[in-house]
Amino acid sequence: MRKRLILRKRTRKTARNSGSSGDFSLSASLMWLALLGCWVFPWSLKAALKTTTLDGVPHYDLAAVGVNLGMKAVWTKTQQKVELRSKWTTLKFEVDTRYCELNNRKIYMGRPLFLYKKRPYITQKDYLLTIRPILAPQTLEKKKILRRIVLDAGHGGRDVGAQNTARMLREKDLALDVALRLQQKLQADGFQVFLTRKSDRYIPLDQRAEFANRMNADLFISIHFNSVDKPSVLGLETYLLPQPWTPSSSRLRLQEMDKQSYPGNSNDGWNSLVGFFVHKTLVEKMVVVDRGLKRSRFKVLKNLQCPGMLVELGFISHPETARRLKIIQYRDQLASALAQGILLYRKTQKRLGGRV
Repeated sequence: MRKRLILRKRTRKTARNSGSSGDFSLSASLMWLALLGCWVFPWSLKAALKTTTLDGVPHYDLAAVGVNLGMKAVWTKTQQKVELRSKWTTLKFEVDTRYCELNNRKIYMGRPLFLYKKRPYITQKDYLLTIRPILAPQTLEKKKILRRIVLDAGHGGRDVGAQNTARMLREKDLALDVALRLQQKLQADGFQVFLTRKSDRYIPLDQRAEFANRMNADLFISIHFNSVDKPSVLGLETYLLPQPWTPSSSRLRLQEMDKQSYPGNSNDGWNSLVGFFVHKTLVEKMVVVDRGLKRSRFKVLKNLQCPGMLVELGFISHPETARRLKIIQYRDQLASALAQGILLYRKTQKRLGGRV
């Protein structure tokens, strides 16, 4: 039986009176904004959130987060699986699990959902810097409308990247091909587009972010392809820079590199928003396995002064994926899907009244 999570009256009172970072008020004249035709988020969010420290990390009660977003919290499997629901949106969580699903799209969080006194808790950072920017982007500080984009074709020159010798595929060639196609499509839509490399040449990793910063980029996308020893693995994944003091998606324990903030972390909220739009569009347009919107401290993302991501557009070690990547039309479809995700992000910026 599904059971709705009920907030005690005392908790509600505390939330109203606390002046936490979750307390904000926006224009009441625009009550609802339909985004993508698939969910609606409130323009006026006034519910404050009470911080509870668990294992030394600030958390929010997930049901209170639901109130903050105008959503209802419902157990779908008592004390194991819980959903936040509104008319257009469903957020699915599982206790002790690192990822959630937003309208069936997989998003990795910095830490697992925590069960405390039989109630689910999400970390403060995961809510404020991952979930809320996607569902309520009007809470982000205004940013200049997207105009200048830097595309980084992964690898190059002596750095071949992943290979599939049977299909004669090299990651460096595929990445450059998709980057050049994407550049043409974006320029046709009025963007200024710059490439870290236009040919088969080696570019040190630290110089790629430096180039984006010199170009005063509004967005950086590094294009890659995966390969693993297990040929049955397939799908697409998108990577963002992890928030400070959270591990990469591939591990649970903190390492020394995790215990600091990088320049790229200044755009954590915007990274989540544009990363979600691009990842969602890629998965749905290409009809591929969703391996998730993930986090990793890739060197090309650490020092960015603009929002950025690294996309892994498929496993060349997977036989069917490799076959498709040999086809020009398929690579062009990948570029088109990337362009559509970027356009969706710019459209959202404009609807939010971003600076020109």
